Amino acid sequence: MSKYIATIPLADIERIAIVTGNGRSMAQVKGDADYICNAGFYDMTTGRPVGHLKADGAVLAKEAWGCWGFAWDKSDIKMSALPDAKRTNYISGVEMLSPMIGIHDAMHYRPEVGGSRPRTAMALTGDKLLLYCADSPTTPEALRDTLYKLGAETAIMLDGGGSSQCDFQGKKISSPRRVHNYLAVWLRKKEDKPVGNYIVTAEVGLNIRSAPAKTAPKMGGYSHGAVVTVLELRDGWARTDRGWVYAAYLRPVSQEADRTTDNGIAIQRDYIAKGRKNRPGGVNPRRYITVHETGNKAATADAAAHGTYLKSDSAEAGRVSWHYTVDDHAIVQHLPDGETAYHAGDGADGPGNTTSIGIEICVNAGGDFEVAKRNAAALVRLLMGEHGIPLDHVVQHNRWNGKDCPKTIRGTKGGWEAFLVLCGRDKPDQGTGTPAADWAATAWEKAKSKGVLDGARPTDPVTRQELAVVLDRLNLI
Repeated sequence: MSKYIATIPLADIERIAIVTGNGRSMAQVKGDADYICNAGFYDMTTGRPVGHLKADGAVLAKEAWGCWGFAWDKSDIKMSALPDAKRTNYISGVEMLSPMIGIHDAMHYRPEVGGSRPRTAMALTGDKLLLYCADSPTTPEALRDTLYKLGAETAIMLDGGGSSQCDFQGKKISSPRRVHNYLAVWLRKKEDKPVGNYIVTAEVGLNIRSAPAKTAPKMGGYSHGAVVTVLELRDGWARTDRGWVYAAYLRPVSQEADRTTDNGIAIQRDYIAKGRKNRPGGVNPRRYITVHETGNKAATADAAAHGTYLKSDSAEAGRVSWHYTVDDHAIVQHLPDGETAYHAGDGADGPGNTTSIGIEICVNAGGDFEVAKRNAAALVRLLMGEHGIPLDHVVQHNRWNGKDCPKTIRGTKGGWEAFLVLCGRDKPDQGTGTPAADWAATAWEKAKSKGVLDGARPTDPVTRQELAVVLDRLNLI
């Protein structure tokens, strides 16, 4: 004799269904369901269900009387007055615990289902679905007491006797009887939760293998400096979405806490709350950095103000989000680098949204845009170093959906090239740096006033790409 009780968190359930047997055994009906048991009562003579039963929108049984039973659409199950025309599925049985019947009240059932016999039942215990199946005989009253002690708040007794049968994740009670209908439950598939992101340190790259063993077949490789998301660590090996690699040749990507750019700006974290519709989550491989401008000219529209906006109902409703906002005095982070966002305008699954880190530069009238650009370039340098992103993967928003963004930079002749120069510099921008020498001061001021030079680093040597930008500004090329 066996008794099995399955307690299933409602949050873990993907789908609940009533499946008609059509002459099939429970094993034939089960398929890939995680839990299954016999369900509603039926007439043994005609084979037709009795009471109230609705499966996937089709009413299979309906009586002239009403009762309390369980109703749901997909997994949102609750006790309801039946028949419930609004719900896709419902099932009745013997009411054991309902709004009309408490633990001390008499239950109402036909004599032929009373006495001690095998039993099947279902109940809700607040945030859990409880399924009961036993081939050991018990009375309806004793069954109710058992369920109540397990925390059941609402419960119905299903068909029993020779019909009782179940398979609760391998815990089985078998019966040769092929009943009219079964209750099946599918759980949500649990996704791999990344251990973290790592950089490949092996100069010659790293082989990907089919199993955590040096003798396992090769399945490709990662190049030196590649950033990979590790899903599991085991015995010196790391599993990625492509296979297994030797963990000794990986190092963790820098942590996000206490991060400061090379020009001294501490990054403030003001994350969009998990679960908000504009925080899609997911895994961002961080192959690109996408540069935007906010387009908001209001004097108060600085980085902090945009952080407040991203946590608003308006931003959530519009599915708007990005990773960082930069102004002339601050950098605010809104999402972890390793999560996707809605900033590129190329769709939820577009490469801009799913493979790039989005940076918005403030253009507020109350700020200094040139300083904001230098701060953004410092952030870009930090991200390139942390995630191994090359300079040619620092791109404009325009790349992903054709939008004229970053508008001010794009509208300035040579503006994008000059910004990339800032991003590619080996040492930090400390504003104007060492002042220009006396013999060069007048010419230096003219160059700044005419926009030929940006006014930074007057004593630094010029690179070839910087020279090209200067010549272009003078219309000499």
